[in-house]
Amino acid sequence: MSNTLTPEEAIAIGGIAGGIFATFAIIALFFYVLLVIAEWKIFEKAGEKGWKAIIPIYNVYIMFKIVNMTSWFWWSIAVSICASLTFTLNGFNPYNMTTEQIANYNFLTNPAVLIVTVVSCIIDIYIAITYAYRTSKVFGHGIGYTFGLLLLPNIFWLILGFGSSKYNKKALKS
Repeated sequence: MSNTLTPEEAIAIGGIAGGIFATFAIIALFFYVLLVIAEWKIFEKAGEKGWKAIIPIYNVYIMFKIVNMTSWFWWSIAVSICASLTFTLNGFNPYNMTTEQIANYNFLTNPAVLIVTVVSCIIDIYIAITYAYRTSKVFGHGIGYTFGLLLLPNIFWLILGFGSSKYNKKALKS
């Protein structure tokens, strides 16, 4: 018995694998488009132009604007840039390192990398929680919706976009 595939078997396996990949790609694209449409609707509910939802990074800025956190957006960008610079200056580039190199990296010789990583993670988590809470609040929801945005964001963004939630910027003042 031979362990090699015949050309016909290889073609069949390739076709099946390609079909599975294409199916997943189509499903992922469908959900991405659905999320963009939901974000478009969220923007319109908040009085912004819907087309802003299709521009990467700018759409995040607009969402931060909607929940009155534009300065937080810039702080988040600044923290990311500082972390990247610290990593670069200390020779730590997880995108260009193998898993083994990352696992064997000695953080004690470059404590700045460890400190910046921990601090930036804490800041990002705080911003994410605050952002989710404020998003829930301006659209008339409570703490439960905040947890939903944090734990199942895609589902809760769809509900926010296609549901009956109304935007109320004054909700942030109370």
